[in-house]
Amino acid sequence: MAVRHGRTEKKGPGLSLTSSVQRLRSTDPGERGAAIEELRRIGTAEAAGALVIELGDPDTEIREHAAEALAALDRTAIAPTLKYLETWEGPPDLVVVQLIGKLAAKEALGFLNRHIADRDPEVRAAIAHALGRIGTPAVVPGLLDLLRDLSRQVRIAAAGALGDLRESSAVNPLLDELRDDDPEVRIAASRALGRIGDRKAVEALSQITSEDDSPEARAAAEEALRRIGNRTIEPMLRLLTVDDLRSRIQAMSALLAEGKSAVPSLKELIKHDNPAVRSSVAEILGIIGDSSAIDSLSCCLSDEEVSVRLSGASALGKTKHVRSAECLAGALEDPDPKVAAAAASGLERLEELALDPLIQLLNSEHTEARIRATDVLGRLKSKGSCERLTRELSDPVTSVRIVVCEALGEIRVRQSVPALLSALEDREPAVRAAAAEALGKLGDYRATMPLLDHLKDRNERVRTKSLRALGRIGNPVALPFLIAAFDSDNTEMRVAAIEGLVALRAVRMLDRLHKIARPWPLSREPREVKEIARKAVEALELLAEEEPETDSHPTSLL
Repeated sequence: MAVRHGRTEKKGPGLSLTSSVQRLRSTDPGERGAAIEELRRIGTAEAAGALVIELGDPDTEIREHAAEALAALDRTAIAPTLKYLETWEGPPDLVVVQLIGKLAAKEALGFLNRHIADRDPEVRAAIAHALGRIGTPAVVPGLLDLLRDLSRQVRIAAAGALGDLRESSAVNPLLDELRDDDPEVRIAASRALGRIGDRKAVEALSQITSEDDSPEARAAAEEALRRIGNRTIEPMLRLLTVDDLRSRIQAMSALLAEGKSAVPSLKELIKHDNPAVRSSVAEILGIIGDSSAIDSLSCCLSDEEVSVRLSGASALGKTKHVRSAECLAGALEDPDPKVAAAAASGLERLEELALDPLIQLLNSEHTEARIRATDVLGRLKSKGSCERLTRELSDPVTSVRIVVCEALGEIRVRQSVPALLSALEDREPAVRAAAAEALGKLGDYRATMPLLDHLKDRNERVRTKSLRALGRIGNPVALPFLIAAFDSDNTEMRVAAIEGLVALRAVRMLDRLHKIARPWPLSREPREVKEIARKAVEALELLAEEEPETDSHPTSLL
């Protein structure tokens, strides 16, 4: 009988420690291997003492077989192994390091630390694994050193060990490894950070999920985020699916507080059967604004429910990324005007990121898409799009040409003046009116004479817009034409004339303006004319106090 850890263990039938030890001296590797197996089955400290000798066998297979047998003996093998290591000279054998790890022998920590800079990266990686298996606080400094090793294999092993230890002091070093050139190292660091669960890692992991070139690295970072948030997020996700509005609002607030760590779970929930849940999830993702959610949000844009498409468009507009702009550009073609309007607002919010997708959309076969894209380019005041927009002034659709004029007026690049002057001769009055208004906003003197000609346009709206544009341009040559329009029967023409007179500092018109601005019944002018006249009086009186009338220095409108 043999005693092992206080209990009696019967030897295998016919097994003899003495004969097994004798067989270890055989020159036949097969014989030595059979002896090792017998010693494993005997399983005593004496057997372990014999087995450790075989760790120095010249045959690699024999050394590995002996190490496996010792590992099977577990704690019984630790003392003989440590005693054997006391006399170890030279670099450590890989088999020995792996055995220490399998035994989790904290007593061998000194041996491992002495060889932590071994020349063989495979040995250093095995040391990292062994330190991780030992798992005491004393192993952390060595693992942090190995995390900075030149070998990717060693860095990966060290990251894995630190993650298994849930070592909080390793968070910052692991965050550094997320910038490693090797994707496998980034994957290992992400997994370790997920196991540690420190929220400090959320921002960096979120960046990996959306920007890393490696799909595997993105997936590892996403899984890490899911692990970090699981404890608090899962109950809130369940609460988000209930019918009670108060509970859902509570869940939304809690998920927003979780921030980017909630994104992976929310991306799964956006596929929920309930459109109200899908819509709520999209709203939350939009407020969080993490670009890793763009693909999920883009799916919302093709949802059969308008409310979900609206939420998806709004969310993408809050997610600052060029892919958001590409998705929203497509949503400008949505058949529902509310969704298209939300997409336009989102593109405007994305600013420069939206320019290329919008310019490409000018080639769309859908008239509404071209109109909306042009409108957003105007709102963005995209100077770089002017040349492309001017080509759209030849679009066969009148509404497109109108919006192009309006956009060029908002952008205010003087290179567009020639194109707008051509548009001033368009066959459609609405286009001519839009061109006149745009030229007024540009304030270019070159437009003066063509606009004066259009004071005789057959269309009243074109005449009004031309008059107002002349006032905004501020060329004093327009003054007599503005004074003449002052007596027009058309209310809009008179309002435009008064605005232009203020822009040209026509102080001489104060007396007439005073008369117009008087209350009823002293003045029976239309309300719109009276209101603009009062504002004109205030502005011109200030000008009269500041300097003599010159009638040649334009000022801002009213």
